Amino acid sequence: MIPFRTSPCCLVSNQGFRSTRVFFPIRLLLLFTLIFCAAHAQTGACQVSTQIAQLRAEGLTEPLGSILFTCSGARPGAVIAGNLSVFLPVSVTNRVDSNGFTSQAVVSIDTGSGLTPSGVPGLVNGRILTFNNVQITAPASGNYQVQVSNILGAVNQLAASQPVAVDLAAPFPINNTHVTVGTTTPALYATLAGAGIACSGSPLPSTFSMTSLFAAGTVLASTRLTEGFASAFAVRSAGQNSGTRFVVNYTGFPANAQVYTPDFVAGSDATKPTNGGDLGGSQAVGQYLPGSGTLLLARVIGADVNGVGGLPLSAPTGASAVTLDSVTQVSLSGGAGYVIYEVIDSNAAVVESAQFPTFIGLTGAATTAVAQESISIGPVSTVTSASATDPVPRFAATTPSSDCSVVGDCQASYFPKLTVPAGPIQLTAISGGTQLGDPGYIPVQNAGGGQLIWTIAVNYTNGSGWLRLEQPSSLVGPGSVRVFVANQNLAPGTYKANIVIDAGAQAGSNTVPVTLTVQAPPPATPPPAPTVTISKIVNAATFLAGPLVSGSVATLQGSGFSGKVVSVTVAGQVARMLFTSNSQINFQVPPGLGPVSSANVVVTVDGVSSAPATAVFAPAYPVIFAHGIRNQDWSENTPSSPAAATTILQIFGTGIPSGATVTAQIGARMNLIPQYAAPAPDVPGVQQVNVAVPSGLASGMSQIILCAGVTGQSYCSDPYPLAID
Repeated sequence: MIPFRTSPCCLVSNQGFRSTRVFFPIRLLLLFTLIFCAAHAQTGACQVSTQIAQLRAEGLTEPLGSILFTCSGARPGAVIAGNLSVFLPVSVTNRVDSNGFTSQAVVSIDTGSGLTPSGVPGLVNGRILTFNNVQITAPASGNYQVQVSNILGAVNQLAASQPVAVDLAAPFPINNTHVTVGTTTPALYATLAGAGIACSGSPLPSTFSMTSLFAAGTVLASTRLTEGFASAFAVRSAGQNSGTRFVVNYTGFPANAQVYTPDFVAGSDATKPTNGGDLGGSQAVGQYLPGSGTLLLARVIGADVNGVGGLPLSAPTGASAVTLDSVTQVSLSGGAGYVIYEVIDSNAAVVESAQFPTFIGLTGAATTAVAQESISIGPVSTVTSASATDPVPRFAATTPSSDCSVVGDCQASYFPKLTVPAGPIQLTAISGGTQLGDPGYIPVQNAGGGQLIWTIAVNYTNGSGWLRLEQPSSLVGPGSVRVFVANQNLAPGTYKANIVIDAGAQAGSNTVPVTLTVQAPPPATPPPAPTVTISKIVNAATFLAGPLVSGSVATLQGSGFSGKVVSVTVAGQVARMLFTSNSQINFQVPPGLGPVSSANVVVTVDGVSSAPATAVFAPAYPVIFAHGIRNQDWSENTPSSPAAATTILQIFGTGIPSGATVTAQIGARMNLIPQYAAPAPDVPGVQQVNVAVPSGLASGMSQIILCAGVTGQSYCSDPYPLAID
């Protein structure tokens, strides 16, 4: 049923009726209006209000704010019934049964005794949630309320930091059908070893706890997690599979590395926050007061790599603060592993953060390796629709932005800070030879704290592969790079590139421009004088030997044809040039040669002439160009595109002199008279012959022959294949 946007008007103007130009009887319109207004009188008018929920932008099952309809003026005892629908801009993701119904989303009704669930399940259809046949009996006061709550939506389908608005349809008139029920904000910001985790020689204690690992000096790298807004890190609630989880992945650890992480992580508001000491403050084993409502993360046992399944370790109990000293080794396979944490306590009223150290034990390491860490809010899923089995909550895999602006320590001294005190590099080399002068030098320094991990790459502006970098054995900590010219046969000129040293988003990057000047080699023995040679004179249509015809197109093959000024003469007359390359020239034979049987052809390139080559001439010599037959629709005549009977063929050839009598033969049909036989428009030396395909020819492949009659003698082309439909 379509809702009313405003209260309906029960007065009808005849003038207004006539202006609509809808020719219904006035009585019928009045009857409709009376029914319309009577329905309004029974149901009353309803005002819509909503709760604007803060939604996690990464979320696929975020609970939207509740929607409240406050209605008045209904006829006492009237039964208001119909479907209540909510139209979302994203997929509805409530848990559903096999028929698509959900009991998670609830319609509650208050007719005077408080909101009470109606028991009507919601039907999920993509982005639509419908409660079918909702029934309300208006109380004596005529006032009632209806609330829709706990709709879950895949808000990750929207851009972050934007309102989430829904459309409504109800069995009672409502004042607003488009309302806002939430705003999306990233839930997770983080500081982690984005440039990598340095893995070098690191001792391990004989027994394992955070205290013993700190005492042994085991290398560590801390990960810090911070809420995007208060309540973004949530504990498990009714109807959910878990609280907010964090999926931490590691890759690239050496084969003999041992990795340990805490079993519990006390947050920033705990009795004593867990602290690795490398992100400010002193190393500290966390302490947590059970039931204090402060942030506490627990390791999840048995979860898969997406953070699905398993159970978190049980929260500590007792009346006093508990020290969280235990650690567990991360299982590695091929240098990769993961750990899952879940929020098991938090304070929904404040923005909280937590940090945990990753301890790396490594013995007998001769060089430093760099492992990688990534983190996402979880459980991670790609299911963006309602499901009967997928976890609630669940999130799209995302890479969190840095939390330093939230915590306020972006410029803190404990973060590494890349500095590269190197100016632009100027290099010189000889074309085809070696580098001149000293190599370039790039020092890499750490002006901050912690361990600097960096990469180096070359971005070429022009050319490629002409630089060689002599890198240090490890790109961890301060170092330097020498820059050489690679042994490449570069042409003389100026080449530019940029060398980029990158230490991650937190430590920064730096670009060093490089300019290479390649000089020409010293003069060598003067090259031999250029020669111009004609090796063949052929027909331009087929590249086969044959006589030339005055005004036709011919091709020369040979060498030394490239130059600034290239010309061809035939019997001393300058020919029209059509195409030139170092080994081929296409030209038009001068049309005014007269009846000659042979003539000398000479090519001249920048003043250097070839030896004369003798060309044989004939009065006519028709030749059809390869791909030179077009059907009437201009498609090329081929077996897959044959010509139909009576349609016109367009045939392009050369060797037909002006004034010749032209006939064609198709199959056994001889002496066909063309509709057109003359020079092809705008193509020097090429003739066009248009001839109709005779009726009665068998379908399939045939052949066509062009003949040119000159002074009583006929000259015919070789047969050319022709496809007949």
